[in-house]
Amino acid sequence: MPISEYLAGVRKHVGHALLLMPGVAGVIRNDKGEILMQRRADDGWWGLPAGSVDPGEKPAQALAREVYEETGLRVRPTKLIGLFGGADGFRHTYPSGDIVEYMVAVFACEIVGGNLQINDDESLELKFFAQADLPPTKKNFPPEIFNPNCSPETMFHWDEDWLQL
Repeated sequence: MPISEYLAGVRKHVGHALLLMPGVAGVIRNDKGEILMQRRADDGWWGLPAGSVDPGEKPAQALAREVYEETGLRVRPTKLIGLFGGADGFRHTYPSGDIVEYMVAVFACEIVGGNLQINDDESLELKFFAQADLPPTKKNFPPEIFNPNCSPETMFHWDEDWLQL
């Protein structure tokens, strides 16, 4: 899907300047336990099905919408795995020149319907991978998010050096 009306309106005021954006991503497993990955059309990198949260949307609602728009699958988020962000892997420059840095809520999801198919121009390929065979991604997600038995606690990036203010 092209840029949202909301974001297009913001871009009229700020041009291509860096915007901090709320985002969502899904760790979606098939019945074999494989993880769905999406190869992006704008840069060719693999990643999780993901997108931006629109004004008024709840993050889980945005995830269900984005996954359907991109993959044709209906998913139900079952757990908030973690919250991630920062310039190292979450900053992206689109072909238009627009720069964004995402703070991404990552959810574990179950497939409840739909048919896997590329539904928009954002994807080159959709494929399920075994956890051991996941392709490299630009996002700096900790590998633990892909473990089906990951911690029951929500994950986030942390560095003890950040206490040195």
